[in-house]
Amino acid sequence: MGSRNAAIVSRGGEVVLLVEPSWDAARASRKSWIADVRGSDDFLREFGAVVRALKITGSVGIVGSQEMPREIYGGIAKDCAVVLADSVIEEMSREKTKQELELVRHAARVADIGFGAFLHHTRVGIREYELVAEMEYAMRLAGADDMFILLSSDKHNYEMHEPTDRRLREGDIVIGEITPVCEGQFIQLCGTIVLGEPSAVVVEQYDLLLRALQGALGQVRANVPASLIPRAMNEVFSEAGYAKYCHPPYMRARGHGFGVGSIAPGAVLADDTKGYLERHQVIAVHPNQYLPETGYLACGETVLVTDTGMERLAQIEMKLYVKEGR
Repeated sequence: MGSRNAAIVSRGGEVVLLVEPSWDAARASRKSWIADVRGSDDFLREFGAVVRALKITGSVGIVGSQEMPREIYGGIAKDCAVVLADSVIEEMSREKTKQELELVRHAARVADIGFGAFLHHTRVGIREYELVAEMEYAMRLAGADDMFILLSSDKHNYEMHEPTDRRLREGDIVIGEITPVCEGQFIQLCGTIVLGEPSAVVVEQYDLLLRALQGALGQVRANVPASLIPRAMNEVFSEAGYAKYCHPPYMRARGHGFGVGSIAPGAVLADDTKGYLERHQVIAVHPNQYLPETGYLACGETVLVTDTGMERLAQIEMKLYVKEGR
């Protein structure tokens, strides 16, 4: 909602949602469980008034300070003794509510629809931004509030990026990262489509990604080190002779969490990620990888961590997709 918004909670449990600009209070009220929603056109002045009205004194925990402009943080610190409390909320949020789990699964259905649009509309002649527009339209129609989509198309890709006006051509390898969000819950799918008959080396190396994905998913369950996921992927690539490519700039991360509480500490899944997976964390697991013979290939999905393993959230099959080039 932006940097000039705050949920202010007193020790006694009173809660005020302060929203700027004032005209956005009605929308915020419809979306929030908080009964006392107040619009403001002078955030710092109204913040101070609410703090005094709720008789909040002494130390005040602040969550999200890294997103605050200096003037906002400084203004709050004038009225309160600020203590950073991000870890408190992070820990509380790891156990998802029933409503959040419903939204996660809804977002997964939306992601499947977006991936379906990716498959359906990928063809020779379409521009990258036209393809992304079709995917976005399909996901918004299915209920996505927002999304981000990265894409690349060429016979040898180096990375995924914002869509360009390049037209797809026969023989292209089209890679995509599709991430819809539904009321704060994210799902990500990564996939690869070949326009025309793929070469044997593309098929062979994409199989490496699939094996790395399966090996990593086999490590997912509550109370195991998060670092086991990237290590399982890297083992597959290393055994195939690609150990040097298991580090940047040939790949970015082996996965990551989404939103508050999805995986902590650490935003990404890497060999040195500290901490353990916990029940109901939502994590993207993707062995996206640059290989010298084929370029960058994309493969990955989002799963829900359970006590005994994981729950696949999307239904789309993880495989190398092939479409006629003409």
